[in-house]
Amino acid sequence: MAMEMNKEKILDAACKLGRNILENGGEVYRVEESVNFFLEAYGIVGAQIFTLQSCIIVTYKDENDKPVTQLERIKASGFNLDKLAKFNDLCRRACREKYPVAQVMQEIETIRSEKPYSFFVLFMAYGISSALFCLFWGGDLRDACVSFICGLAVKLCLDYISRAKTNIFFTNVIASAVIAYIAIGFVHIGFAHNYDKIIIGAIMMLVPGIALTNIMRDIIAGDIITGTSKLSEVMLVGIAIAVGIAIAMSSVIALGGVL
Repeated sequence: MAMEMNKEKILDAACKLGRNILENGGEVYRVEESVNFFLEAYGIVGAQIFTLQSCIIVTYKDENDKPVTQLERIKASGFNLDKLAKFNDLCRRACREKYPVAQVMQEIETIRSEKPYSFFVLFMAYGISSALFCLFWGGDLRDACVSFICGLAVKLCLDYISRAKTNIFFTNVIASAVIAYIAIGFVHIGFAHNYDKIIIGAIMMLVPGIALTNIMRDIIAGDIITGTSKLSEVMLVGIAIAVGIAIAMSSVIALGGVL
């Protein structure tokens, strides 16, 4: 009974480790390999692991040949490459050193509780990145200054809207509309010159570039269901960005403005 209890704790630790890898941007095949390596390192051989973007299901057979299953439901995921690297490193160290399960769980919680970059750092990163993208796409210095403001507005929008737990579609519609209104407004008052370059620079903060890369890696690795699911989400984001900008531009024209 004690051995079986230990196996259940090992299974729980493996699922928690896989969940955190997936939540921070890890690919499906990476999650399945990490969970399998962890279980084998701790004596559970022949486990069946099934992973989607929304859940992880792990099953193994106990000493009585009865299946033991645990499911981890993932409701939200993002991209934190620093935490992803730390969870991958923890998995490798645990498999190599055979840490006690309690220590593994403690390290998982320690990494999870690490604070991200401060609001000010992220705030400025959004603005500076938008300005640089604007210059990259052919905007001038004035356009870059306005794109910097748009980037700051995007960060504020995302943070404010996330408190209301609005879905990803409306979040991107609102953020992209705000970008377009700011860009068009500054061009109309004569401060900037190219509202299209300003908008393109700022919407790069909304484009899911890492997700597109992971989609291709998942599909190439044979995880068609996960890749298709992620592709649908990326397409939804793209449509939302287009809808937000279209709403802003249409409303300006309807009010008598000229683009």
